[in-house]
This record gives sequence, structure tokens and C-alpha cells, in this order.
Amino acid sequence: MADLWIPPNMEALVSDFLRNEPEMVDLVADRVYTAIPKDPTFPLVRVVQLLDTPADGAPLYAVAFEMQVEAFGGSKAEAWRIASTARALIDARLSGDYPGFGVVNGTRPGSLLDLPDEAFTPAKPRWLFSSTIYGRPGATVTS
Repeated sequence: MADLWIPPNMEALVSDFLRNEPEMVDLVADRVYTAIPKDPTFPLVRVVQLLDTPADGAPLYAVAFEMQVEAFGGSKAEAWRIASTARALIDARLSGDYPGFGVVNGTRPGSLLDLPDEAFTPAKPRWLFSSTIYGRPGATVTS
């Protein structure tokens, strides 16, 4: 049987990471999601994986994940603070081994964007950013 390398579920890893960082708990409690609940309580954060790009020559072992983090606040200033904090935490602390998820080898933060979410009436203040997160599996899966 061949070994399979299954890349980490980076949405789950990043949302779990942010949900457990004290600075984020102070701002949004445990409201860090990969999908916004039907009846959301604000402020909150949504983490979405946009794409993943395998490294050249590696059989799905090393992957660059493009992640988007959206911060929804009660005010524009609150949303900015949440997004800025999440971006700083990912950049400073995310690298490492996450048993059950995988390994984060490094990050490259992106720019902040003020983009109110017009799916809400009135539009909900939202700041977002993308971040490239370099990851790999923590262990092989034998098929």
C-alpha cells in the first residue's frame, strides 16, 4: 500500500487557532467560524480557504493555502481592530505543529480591506485580509 499525504484542513486549523488565542477571545469570545451561523451574534470572525497550491515536485506534501479572514464588528472601528488582531496573531504565532490538523511552516500576511457586507441590511461593517499559510500534513495516511 502507498502512503498518502493529506494536506491539513487549514480552515479548521486557523479557526481553531484564533478561537483559542486570548486576544481574540477578548474581542469575539468563541465566535470564529468557517460559515456564519443562521442567526449570528456580532462581533464575529469567518475564516475561508480560497485555494491551495501544491509545491512544485511534492506529492501534496507541502501546500500554500490562500486564506481569507473576515472580521464583522458592531462598528467599522471594531471590525478593523478584530481584523488587525487576527492578522497579527496569524503572522506572529500560527507557525508550529497542530496534532490532529498538520504543520504550519510559515505565513505571509496580506493587506487589510474595508468591505462592508451588503448581504446584511444595513450593510455590516467588515474588514478582511488574505494570508498565505504554508502547511503540510503532520503524518502519513496509509491506504
